[in-house]
Amino acid sequence: MSVIKEPKPFHREFELERLMFFSDAVFAIAITLLIIGIKLPALPGKMPANGYWDFFEPTAIEFLTFVVSFVFIGNFWVRHLQLCRFLQNYNEGLIHRHLFFLFFIVTFPFSTSALLHTSSHFMLPFFIYLCNLAGCLAALFWISYYVFQKNPDLAIAGHHTEKELLYQRFKYGFLTMATGFTCIAMTYFLYPENTAYQRISYMLIPALALFNYFRLKIKKRNTLRLVHKMGANN
Repeated sequence: MSVIKEPKPFHREFELERLMFFSDAVFAIAITLLIIGIKLPALPGKMPANGYWDFFEPTAIEFLTFVVSFVFIGNFWVRHLQLCRFLQNYNEGLIHRHLFFLFFIVTFPFSTSALLHTSSHFMLPFFIYLCNLAGCLAALFWISYYVFQKNPDLAIAGHHTEKELLYQRFKYGFLTMATGFTCIAMTYFLYPENTAYQRISYMLIPALALFNYFRLKIKKRNTLRLVHKMGANN
Protein backbone atom coordinates (compact mmCIF):
# COMPACT_ATOMS: atom_id res chain seq x y z
CA MET A 1 0.00 0.00 0.00
CA SER A 2 1.58 3.24 -1.14
CA VAL A 3 1.34 6.43 0.89
CA ILE A 4 1.45 9.85 -0.78
CA LYS A 5 3.80 11.98 1.24
CA GLU A 6 3.00 15.62 1.93
CA PRO A 7 5.45 17.91 0.10
CA LYS A 8 8.07 19.63 2.21
CA PRO A 9 7.54 23.34 3.09
CA PHE A 10 10.11 24.40 0.49
CA HIS A 11 8.28 22.47 -2.21
CA ARG A 12 4.93 23.92 -1.11
CA GLU A 13 6.35 27.44 -1.38
CA PHE A 14 7.75 26.70 -4.84
CA GLU A 15 4.44 25.23 -5.99
CA LEU A 16 2.55 28.27 -4.66
CA GLU A 17 4.92 30.51 -6.62
CA ARG A 18 4.18 28.47 -9.74
CA LEU A 19 0.48 29.14 -9.21
CA MET A 20 1.16 32.88 -9.00
CA PHE A 21 3.51 32.88 -12.00
CA PHE A 22 0.94 31.00 -14.07
CA SER A 23 -1.73 33.53 -13.10
CA ASP A 24 0.54 36.46 -14.04
CA ALA A 25 1.26 34.85 -17.40
CA VAL A 26 -2.46 34.50 -18.12
CA PHE A 27 -3.00 38.17 -17.28
CA ALA A 28 -0.12 39.22 -19.54
CA ILE A 29 -1.34 37.11 -22.47
CA ALA A 30 -4.93 38.35 -22.11
CA ILE A 31 -3.83 41.99 -22.16
CA THR A 32 -1.57 41.36 -25.15
CA LEU A 33 -4.35 39.68 -27.12
CA LEU A 34 -6.57 42.73 -26.59
CA ILE A 35 -4.35 44.93 -28.77
CA ILE A 36 -3.33 42.42 -31.46
CA GLY A 37 -6.53 42.80 -33.48
CA ILE A 38 -6.35 46.62 -33.63
CA LYS A 39 -4.66 47.87 -36.77
CA LEU A 40 -4.61 51.18 -38.58
CA PRO A 41 -6.64 51.13 -41.79
CA ALA A 42 -4.89 51.51 -45.13
CA LEU A 43 -5.18 55.10 -46.25
CA PRO A 44 -6.48 55.75 -49.76
CA GLY A 45 -4.39 57.75 -52.19
CA LYS A 46 -6.48 60.90 -51.93
CA MET A 47 -8.66 61.96 -49.02
CA PRO A 48 -10.15 65.34 -48.09
CA ALA A 49 -8.89 66.87 -44.85
CA ASN A 50 -12.30 66.65 -43.22
CA GLY A 51 -12.63 62.93 -44.02
CA TYR A 52 -9.88 61.60 -41.75
CA TRP A 53 -12.06 61.28 -38.67
CA ASP A 54 -14.72 59.27 -40.50
CA PHE A 55 -11.98 57.00 -41.78
CA PHE A 56 -10.28 56.48 -38.41
CA GLU A 57 -13.43 56.43 -36.28
CA PRO A 58 -13.78 52.59 -36.23
CA THR A 59 -10.14 52.23 -35.15
CA ALA A 60 -10.60 54.88 -32.45
CA ILE A 61 -13.62 53.01 -31.09
CA GLU A 62 -11.63 49.76 -31.07
CA PHE A 63 -8.79 51.46 -29.21
CA LEU A 64 -11.17 52.99 -26.66
CA THR A 65 -12.70 49.57 -26.05
CA PHE A 66 -9.18 48.17 -25.60
CA VAL A 67 -8.41 50.87 -23.01
CA VAL A 68 -11.58 50.05 -21.04
CA SER A 69 -10.78 46.33 -20.99
CA PHE A 70 -7.13 47.05 -20.15
CA VAL A 71 -8.27 49.04 -17.11
CA PHE A 72 -10.58 46.23 -16.01
CA ILE A 73 -7.93 43.52 -16.39
CA GLY A 74 -5.34 45.70 -14.67
CA ASN A 75 -7.74 46.27 -11.79
CA PHE A 76 -8.40 42.54 -11.47
CA TRP A 77 -4.65 41.89 -11.46
CA VAL A 78 -4.18 44.40 -8.62
CA ARG A 79 -7.00 42.79 -6.62
CA HIS A 80 -5.55 39.34 -7.27
CA LEU A 81 -2.14 40.58 -6.09
CA GLN A 82 -3.67 42.00 -2.91
CA LEU A 83 -5.29 38.65 -2.23
CA CYS A 84 -2.24 36.52 -2.99
CA ARG A 85 0.06 38.44 -0.64
CA PHE A 86 -1.86 36.86 2.24
CA LEU A 87 -1.42 33.29 0.95
CA GLN A 88 1.07 30.96 2.58
CA ASN A 89 -0.30 27.61 1.41
CA TYR A 90 -2.63 26.08 -1.16
CA ASN A 91 -4.80 23.05 -1.73
CA GLU A 92 -6.74 21.54 -4.60
CA GLY A 93 -9.80 23.67 -3.90
CA LEU A 94 -7.77 26.88 -4.21
CA ILE A 95 -6.27 25.70 -7.51
CA HIS A 96 -9.72 25.00 -8.97
CA ARG A 97 -10.99 28.41 -7.89
CA HIS A 98 -7.97 30.10 -9.43
CA LEU A 99 -8.59 28.31 -12.72
CA PHE A 100 -12.22 29.44 -12.59
CA PHE A 101 -11.04 33.05 -12.15
CA LEU A 102 -8.43 32.79 -14.92
CA PHE A 103 -11.06 31.40 -17.29
CA PHE A 104 -12.86 34.75 -17.22
CA ILE A 105 -9.58 36.65 -17.63
CA VAL A 106 -8.77 34.59 -20.74
CA THR A 107 -12.20 35.31 -22.25
CA PHE A 108 -11.72 39.10 -22.05
CA PRO A 109 -10.28 39.43 -25.58
CA PHE A 110 -13.32 37.57 -26.95
CA SER A 111 -15.91 39.60 -25.03
CA THR A 112 -14.07 42.82 -25.89
CA SER A 113 -14.14 42.06 -29.62
CA ALA A 114 -17.80 41.06 -29.31
CA LEU A 115 -18.59 44.37 -27.60
CA LEU A 116 -17.71 46.21 -30.82
CA HIS A 117 -20.71 44.57 -32.52
CA THR A 118 -23.22 45.92 -30.01
CA SER A 119 -26.05 47.99 -31.45
CA SER A 120 -29.47 49.20 -30.34
CA HIS A 121 -30.99 46.14 -32.04
CA PHE A 122 -28.36 43.60 -30.96
CA MET A 123 -27.41 43.85 -27.26
CA LEU A 124 -26.14 40.28 -26.80
CA PRO A 125 -22.42 41.27 -27.04
CA PHE A 126 -22.96 43.87 -24.30
CA PHE A 127 -24.49 41.24 -22.02
CA ILE A 128 -21.59 38.88 -22.80
CA TYR A 129 -19.18 41.59 -21.66
CA LEU A 130 -21.14 42.18 -18.46
CA CYS A 131 -21.14 38.43 -17.82
CA ASN A 132 -17.36 38.46 -18.22
CA LEU A 133 -17.02 41.20 -15.60
CA ALA A 134 -19.48 39.50 -13.27
CA GLY A 135 -17.60 36.20 -13.64
CA CYS A 136 -14.28 37.80 -12.64
CA LEU A 137 -15.82 39.48 -9.61
CA ALA A 138 -17.66 36.30 -8.60
CA ALA A 139 -14.44 34.27 -8.86
CA LEU A 140 -12.46 36.76 -6.77
CA PHE A 141 -15.15 36.72 -4.11
CA TRP A 142 -15.24 32.92 -4.21
CA ILE A 143 -11.46 32.72 -3.72
CA SER A 144 -11.48 35.25 -0.87
CA TYR A 145 -14.33 33.42 0.88
CA TYR A 146 -12.52 30.10 0.50
CA VAL A 147 -9.26 31.49 1.88
CA PHE A 148 -10.40 33.93 4.57
CA GLN A 149 -13.61 32.31 5.78
CA LYS A 150 -13.54 28.60 5.00
CA ASN A 151 -9.80 27.75 5.10
CA PRO A 152 -8.03 30.47 7.12
CA ASP A 153 -4.99 28.19 7.50
CA LEU A 154 -4.16 28.89 3.86
CA ALA A 155 -3.48 32.53 4.75
CA ILE A 156 -0.70 33.98 6.87
CA ALA A 157 -1.45 34.54 10.53
CA GLY A 158 -2.62 37.91 11.80
CA HIS A 159 -3.68 40.91 9.70
CA HIS A 160 -7.31 40.23 10.58
CA THR A 161 -8.44 43.78 9.80
CA GLU A 162 -6.81 43.84 6.35
CA LYS A 163 -8.22 40.42 5.50
CA GLU A 164 -11.74 41.37 6.54
CA LEU A 165 -11.69 44.66 4.63
CA LEU A 166 -10.38 42.94 1.50
CA TYR A 167 -13.02 40.22 1.80
CA GLN A 168 -15.76 42.84 2.18
CA ARG A 169 -14.44 44.70 -0.86
CA PHE A 170 -14.63 41.58 -3.01
CA LYS A 171 -18.09 40.75 -1.68
CA TYR A 172 -19.53 44.19 -2.37
CA GLY A 173 -17.88 44.29 -5.80
CA PHE A 174 -19.54 41.04 -6.80
CA LEU A 175 -22.93 42.05 -5.34
CA THR A 176 -22.76 45.38 -7.19
CA MET A 177 -22.16 43.77 -10.58
CA ALA A 178 -24.62 40.92 -9.99
CA THR A 179 -27.41 43.31 -8.92
CA GLY A 180 -26.73 45.79 -11.71
CA PHE A 181 -26.50 43.12 -14.39
CA THR A 182 -29.73 41.48 -13.22
CA CYS A 183 -31.59 44.80 -13.25
CA ILE A 184 -30.32 45.69 -16.73
CA ALA A 185 -31.30 42.28 -18.09
CA MET A 186 -34.74 42.50 -16.47
CA THR A 187 -35.26 45.99 -17.90
CA TYR A 188 -34.56 44.75 -21.43
CA PHE A 189 -36.82 41.76 -20.84
CA LEU A 190 -39.75 43.74 -19.40
CA TYR A 191 -39.38 46.89 -21.53
CA PRO A 192 -37.78 45.80 -24.83
CA GLU A 193 -38.98 48.92 -26.68
CA ASN A 194 -38.47 51.53 -23.95
CA THR A 195 -35.02 52.99 -24.62
CA ALA A 196 -35.39 55.54 -21.80
CA TYR A 197 -35.70 52.82 -19.15
CA GLN A 198 -32.86 50.90 -20.75
CA ARG A 199 -30.51 53.88 -20.61
CA ILE A 200 -31.45 54.61 -17.02
CA SER A 201 -30.66 51.01 -16.08
CA TYR A 202 -27.06 51.53 -17.30
CA MET A 203 -26.53 54.00 -14.47
CA LEU A 204 -27.37 51.46 -11.81
CA ILE A 205 -23.97 49.72 -11.81
CA PRO A 206 -21.87 52.92 -11.38
CA ALA A 207 -24.39 54.22 -8.81
CA LEU A 208 -24.14 51.01 -6.77
CA ALA A 209 -20.35 50.99 -7.15
CA LEU A 210 -20.16 54.56 -5.83
CA PHE A 211 -22.51 53.72 -2.95
CA ASN A 212 -20.48 50.66 -1.97
CA TYR A 213 -17.22 52.62 -2.30
CA PHE A 214 -18.31 55.10 0.34
CA ARG A 215 -19.86 52.30 2.38
CA LEU A 216 -16.52 50.50 2.49
CA LYS A 217 -14.73 53.77 3.26
CA ILE A 218 -16.95 54.27 6.30
CA LYS A 219 -16.55 50.63 7.35
CA LYS A 220 -12.77 50.86 7.03
CA ARG A 221 -12.66 54.08 9.05
CA ASN A 222 -14.86 52.63 11.81
CA THR A 223 -12.88 49.37 11.89
CA LEU A 224 -9.53 51.14 12.14
CA ARG A 225 -10.92 53.45 14.80
CA LEU A 226 -12.07 50.42 16.81
CA VAL A 227 -8.67 48.74 16.42
CA HIS A 228 -6.84 51.86 17.60
CA LYS A 229 -9.23 52.19 20.53
CA MET A 230 -8.68 48.58 21.59
CA GLY A 231 -4.92 49.03 21.23
CA ALA A 232 -4.98 52.14 23.41
CA ASN A 233 -7.01 50.34 26.11
CA ASN A 234 -4.53 47.46 26.16
